Amino acid sequence: MKVSSEAEMLKLGNDFAHKLKLPAIIELVGDVGAGKTTFTRGLAAGLGIKEPVTSPSFTISKRYAFASDGELVHYDFYRLEDPGIMRAELTETLRSPKSVIVVEWGGGVIDLLPDNHLKIEIISNNDGSREVTITGTNSDLWKTCGKPVENSINYVDKTQKSCAKTTENSKNTPKTPDSTQKLAENLQGVEIYLDTSTDNCILRINDRGYSRQGRYDLAEKIFTFIHDKLQENHSDWQNITRITFFSGPGSFTGLRIGAAIVNTLADQLGVPLYDHHGTKRQIIIPDYGREANISAPKK
Repeated sequence: MKVSSEAEMLKLGNDFAHKLKLPAIIELVGDVGAGKTTFTRGLAAGLGIKEPVTSPSFTISKRYAFASDGELVHYDFYRLEDPGIMRAELTETLRSPKSVIVVEWGGGVIDLLPDNHLKIEIISNNDGSREVTITGTNSDLWKTCGKPVENSINYVDKTQKSCAKTTENSKNTPKTPDSTQKLAENLQGVEIYLDTSTDNCILRINDRGYSRQGRYDLAEKIFTFIHDKLQENHSDWQNITRITFFSGPGSFTGLRIGAAIVNTLADQLGVPLYDHHGTKRQIIIPDYGREANISAPKK
């Protein structure tokens, strides 16, 4: 199934939510920036979740309540070679009868997922579109975008035909005032992660990563760098919902500048601020890992 835009990926997730039967376990497979978190944002909207949904790459898991006692639990094991204690948390979550569980980069926990879980693979095409393939083995837990699947053997073909037909029909059907675009605009909350501990400044916006070389002009250029990348993601300062900062150890100058930036942004925007351990902070105090390299006063 071809998905041509971010708005279409949001709509796919939104439509998917209305077809799920609980509990549902979804494994998302795709490279960084493929659209896994975008799909999850659409899924959350379809479940009636109002709060912004952002990538849990730096917190490993996030939970969002929906309906009276339902819960969307979003896992991202990208940074963990060994999930460790998170395996126990996931095992417990899998027992919940009214949950929708989304797992990204789940290679280290794949043995915990039931055989009947859904797998959604997203592949980026050269033209910017995405190819989405959905596979699964238990139709009692969910439905596709068409009729319930009767067996696992024909699942991929039936899904692609059903969704392709839906997509084709939608091209010829007058849309209500750009509903997919409106959905995209309403879900533009972003989480940023900043690491200025080396000469290579690292910025992540949701599930997209960027880097910038240069230490000596960092204080002068960093705000422009962040703003430009927000614009590339169709967002702006007011769309930031959470800030995470790598607090050290590392470069004294880089960490000092970076900490000043995130502390200022969090204060002015009124958003929560976290260190890279996932601990919420009033302000970030850099951990240089050594005594600051400051020249002694001249006598």
